[in-house]
Amino acid sequence: MIYRKRTAHPTNGRGAHDDFHDWVRSLPWVVERPYSLGTPGVRSFGVDCEPLGRRQLWLVTGMQAQMESDGVGLALIVPEEAAHALEAADCGRSVAPMPAGHVMVAVYGDLDRAQTECLVLTAYSYAMS
Repeated sequence: MIYRKRTAHPTNGRGAHDDFHDWVRSLPWVVERPYSLGTPGVRSFGVDCEPLGRRQLWLVTGMQAQMESDGVGLALIVPEEAAHALEAADCGRSVAPMPAGHVMVAVYGDLDRAQTECLVLTAYSYAMS
């Protein structure tokens, strides 16, 4: 993984998560997928990596109305074992089974930007492996 050094959070009144979607789209092989269920503000992201033969949905944002959230309404798609670990750590709860032994996990709690990025990068790693 390549980590970029973060500068201090903006002081112009913007929140810690304001550029979150730009950051997610900047990850290698990440594409934003159309979300056709008609829920305003919901966005979904997948990896589409032809060299590795990987194409998988791994992140949904904008789920505030449906679940408790950390400001961006995160739902991660991870393997069952990772979902159990997130629940045991009291970071989220499983909300839907997904294909290939994966689970959608709603992330909750008052997470800062670093904690949010850590969880997102974990889900991204699973999607790429």
